[in-house]
Amino acid sequence: MNTIAGTKDDNLNPSRPRRGLLPPAGRARPRAASGLWTRRVRPFVLSLLIFSLMLTPCTAALIEWGWDEPDQTFLKAHITTMERKPFDGVVLHLTVPGVPPGKENFSWHLHDHRYQWDEVRPAVEELKAVPFRRFRHNFLRINLNPGDRQLDFLDDQTWETGIANLGLAARIVREAGLKGLMVDPEAYSPRFNVFDYGRRAVRDASFETYRSAAFRRGQQAAAILGSTAPDLVLLFAFAYTFPCGSPTRAADGGYGLLPAFLDGILVAKSPKMVVIEGHESTYPLRYCPQFQEAYRRLRVECRRLSLVPDHFDRDLQVGFAIWMDNESGSYCARYRQERKLCPWADPNLYPVEARHQVDPHDFEEAVASALDLTDGYVWIYSEEPKWWTPARPDGENLPAEFVEAIERARKAVGARKGSLCQKPRLTE
Repeated sequence: MNTIAGTKDDNLNPSRPRRGLLPPAGRARPRAASGLWTRRVRPFVLSLLIFSLMLTPCTAALIEWGWDEPDQTFLKAHITTMERKPFDGVVLHLTVPGVPPGKENFSWHLHDHRYQWDEVRPAVEELKAVPFRRFRHNFLRINLNPGDRQLDFLDDQTWETGIANLGLAARIVREAGLKGLMVDPEAYSPRFNVFDYGRRAVRDASFETYRSAAFRRGQQAAAILGSTAPDLVLLFAFAYTFPCGSPTRAADGGYGLLPAFLDGILVAKSPKMVVIEGHESTYPLRYCPQFQEAYRRLRVECRRLSLVPDHFDRDLQVGFAIWMDNESGSYCARYRQERKLCPWADPNLYPVEARHQVDPHDFEEAVASALDLTDGYVWIYSEEPKWWTPARPDGENLPAEFVEAIERARKAVGARKGSLCQKPRLTE
């Protein structure tokens, strides 16, 4: 989920002046709550807020996915507290006890352990027991790239395991009543990137050979997913946008084979299956014109990467991602080393040109713009701020101003859907 260097386009430069999409919010920090407020009034107000958001006529869904990613056990214990946050759902992973050591996290071992239904059944039963009320758009995470081994599109045996596990993932989604899969293509160990033609196992095979194999694997994936859960939602963290932003040819870029894999899915998917470009490359954006340019660029320029442009136009939806504490890792490194909470929201921690990234009002404008423009989904990523942790289920290092920014953005989009950040004209 980390930003991959070299994929951002200059046209999406987040330092562009703000256009004033939303009226300025008060910047004063709230005073400390009184005991009466904390004990009686605040819980009542939060309940009213949650109820009002449930009634907000906003068709787009807002998803949380960050370093605080929960599993089914955490969800079962803390879902009531979690649902006080202004989201429509969460990305989760499945912890599977009793499997070989190191394979407990189902999301990370798609290709190196063939899970059986009897192995995952207890975890799925626990997930089914989570009393979801407000969170109706929940996604099971799956990683397409292994973290510790080579994967190759021409390796039939390994892909047989991966495809079988995809079918199992679809069954988990169906049985647990989830919305779909959050598909993460990122190579967290770059030397093991199945979408990088330069990492291929068969050195004398052409790029066209590998692209055809990637297309075929996408078809296989769509077929088994659709046969198990025909109305599945596939939310890709990124798809066409990263190779589209690469300065090199598709054959030389790190994700040059990813478009063909998506093409295969678009061609073979069931009619009700939804496929979404999650647009991780929009992490740093804050203003409507930037999101409009990202939308236009995907629909026009990135379309050229598709082997099946008609399917691309008809069957690919556009989503957006926003990194709340964008690039905080580089600025918070010394705090992490000392295992201290980083004051990530303090603008003085950032150079002048980056301070808008942690301005609550600019963040509010980003959320409102993305929710108004998306075809269906927006997801919020964070590292330093945690929306929930085992020690603090109500959040840790999470300034109230940023929670309130999301609440205001949702309210604005609910009242003015389609007029805050309109879809751009699709021209070259």
